[in-house]
Amino acid sequence: MVRGCGVIPRGISTRRAPWTALRGLLFALSGIAASGLLVFSLLVFGLLASGTAAAAPPPSSAPQASRASPPATPDQRHPLEIRALTAPHEVLRALPAARAALAKGDHAGAARLALAQANACRVIADWHCQRMAGSIAMEHADRTNSVYLQVRARIALGRALSRLGDFANASKLITEARRRLGPNGDDALQADILLAYSSLSARLGKLDESYRYASEGLAHAPAATQPEMRIRLLRNMAQAASGTGRAREAQALLGEAEPLLVAMQDPKLSAEVLLEQANAAKALGDADAVEDRGRRIGAIGDELKNTQLRGLSFETIGHAQRMRGRHEAAYDAYAQARDAFAALHLYRDELRAVRQIVDLQLAGVRADRLPQSVARLTRLNDEVTRIERDSSAADFEERLRYAQSEAALATARAAEENAQLRTEVVENRFRYTLIAGVLALCTLAVAVALYAQQRRHATALRDRGRELEHAVATDFLTSVHSRRHLTEAGHAAVADARGGAERSLAVAVVDVDHFKRINDRFGHAVGDEVLKAVATAMRAVCRDSDLLGRYGGEEFAVLLRGIPPAHAFAAAERLREAVARVAVRAGDQTITPTASVGVACLRADDTHFDQVLIRADRALYRAKEAGRDRVVMAEADEAPAAPA
Repeated sequence: MVRGCGVIPRGISTRRAPWTALRGLLFALSGIAASGLLVFSLLVFGLLASGTAAAAPPPSSAPQASRASPPATPDQRHPLEIRALTAPHEVLRALPAARAALAKGDHAGAARLALAQANACRVIADWHCQRMAGSIAMEHADRTNSVYLQVRARIALGRALSRLGDFANASKLITEARRRLGPNGDDALQADILLAYSSLSARLGKLDESYRYASEGLAHAPAATQPEMRIRLLRNMAQAASGTGRAREAQALLGEAEPLLVAMQDPKLSAEVLLEQANAAKALGDADAVEDRGRRIGAIGDELKNTQLRGLSFETIGHAQRMRGRHEAAYDAYAQARDAFAALHLYRDELRAVRQIVDLQLAGVRADRLPQSVARLTRLNDEVTRIERDSSAADFEERLRYAQSEAALATARAAEENAQLRTEVVENRFRYTLIAGVLALCTLAVAVALYAQQRRHATALRDRGRELEHAVATDFLTSVHSRRHLTEAGHAAVADARGGAERSLAVAVVDVDHFKRINDRFGHAVGDEVLKAVATAMRAVCRDSDLLGRYGGEEFAVLLRGIPPAHAFAAAERLREAVARVAVRAGDQTITPTASVGVACLRADDTHFDQVLIRADRALYRAKEAGRDRVVMAEADEAPAAPA
């Protein structure tokens, strides 16, 4: 496990029991082979003659579209949310004044403003900002009686988590939104939920499911009343069709969306449709159409100041140049796409661009830079693998339970076969004696060899499982705890506190100020060194009971166990001062980062770790607004008075 700043708390399983069960099953198999050779040999004959039971197909996990179509409700969005589609930065600047104008206790208004912020963050592809805004929207919406706000807040937060690679929690939020809406809810919200399911399925690579969800959503999104939602659903269907080799169908779907798009004032949605048109044109070999769409996407990215759209524009233009055989121009375009994606830490997108660059370098285009490209490709592969491993770890235990149930079913079937074979032994003993003896010897030899092989395999799997546990619990760059491990430890700590084991608990969220400027000015390698130095500095001032983890990008979180609220501010100030003492050399310059810290303490009415974390995140946001390089306590946790 990670050294320093805490250990794995009670309540987090190491999941070793399934390996013990597997070893016991192998011992049982060996005993049957050694003690009942004749019966086992006859069982082989019976199994060869018996049929295989047909497996029933698993039930579909997709929620079915509502048969009833209730009338659509009026648009309840805040005007700033609509304005965010075309002027996201202007909306973000206007939000503080709009929040200040709200009446005290106006949770509905606060939720609508948070949804406006989430939409603006989505348009500029700032997923961390969208996550924070979605969590604020959900907190305020849950204090109202508005199902509309509760559902939309969960969809907004779920989409942000999906973009950040937290697919398990994204799926939970979308499912909870569906449950709260009910089967006969508003058509617009039904369509929005199905769109969220479709987008999540697409990001997981389940294109057939993505197509099906989007197709079901069309029934809830007529063109006359919901043109924007219908365009998004058609876009997802086209994306799935293009990804499964149906480029003509994708073109037809996008052709249906294009007339609706003319009347819309949503540049980002226009860019998304253009991107799918480019993908379909690429599959059909139309380089001119691909380049045209790429340049139009770039114009929209410049208008919105959206770095991700600029990256997609460069990547699309690179495809067009490569289709024409202009490899130098294609290389330049892919390099610009790579840099744009790297600035946003969009590892999957950057990996896609770097693969194209390496492919061109292997063909002789600027081959002198191949070693650097291969090194970056390896790092990106490792990072994407880690993200996918974190996503799949949640399904590991369920797959083990399924395997155990299958083994139990096989054992029951074998017992039934044995009962039938015993009768055959009595009736045909003489006929099968010689055959059974030969087969018994063969079976014993195979069983011994199989047992030895299975033992080696079980040992390797056990070792690999331990390595995976360590990798899941550790951040690969800074060697502090991972987001997943920190979240599990937080839930366990809150459960302990509510059970009376330890009632004092606080969370400090630390964000390195202006980190994007460091990356842009000095490069990502120097930025990585800054993050390592910051993590080392904070770890040095942590107590043994504290738990330090990297929560994402330049954001860290510290779980302060057993600390009274009066001391939480001082502990956070030590973290801030530790960061302020960091000095990283970059050539002939010295980088001295600062950090903003938000602190929240466990309250008596807190039931989940997420509640404490959300308050700490909001306190961090206030620290940023107040000028950075400071500690801000959550509103319900006052800072202690300065000593005399």
